[in-house]
Amino acid sequence: MHFTFMPNAAFFLSYPKFKLAILALLTLNIGIYATVDTMTTAVDALAWVILLVMFELETVKAAPFAASTLHAVRNVLIVVIALVFGSYIRDNEWLEVVNSLLWFALIVLLELEVRWPSLVARHRSAFWLMTVAVFVGLLGMVVAWLMHSDWLDAYDALLWIVAFGVIEVDIFHFLQLKRD
Repeated sequence: MHFTFMPNAAFFLSYPKFKLAILALLTLNIGIYATVDTMTTAVDALAWVILLVMFELETVKAAPFAASTLHAVRNVLIVVIALVFGSYIRDNEWLEVVNSLLWFALIVLLELEVRWPSLVARHRSAFWLMTVAVFVGLLGMVVAWLMHSDWLDAYDALLWIVAFGVIEVDIFHFLQLKRD
């Protein structure tokens, strides 16, 4: 096992405080869901938070495990997320299903950009339009939950959009239509 990351005070002081605050709020949501909602939503939130932290650690080149361990953990998390998604379908929780599909679409778009940049470059406008459409859909989910007086889900959805925008992606750079 490969341990290279030893967080210290300097790391936390240099890490933007708003990112730490967002991670703290997302972690708090896991407990809130476990307390006032279903264990399924708590497990879903936990899996996504761990996945987000893993991506962030890889991005800042501070992953505490070897790449093979990270990939194995990521695969387990993806299985958990897929099982939770299946439970949403089984339980007819259609807002959760649509929300999950939108997040899956965003992850696919990001994976395409990372793994096949030449493909994305050839279809830059279409890629940009799909990304904007997914974000508009995610914002629409916030509105849908507000219309159903689902305050916790609306807050959580908005928090995840902000989290994704500031932690995983420079959202303004990502959504900017690039001209070659």
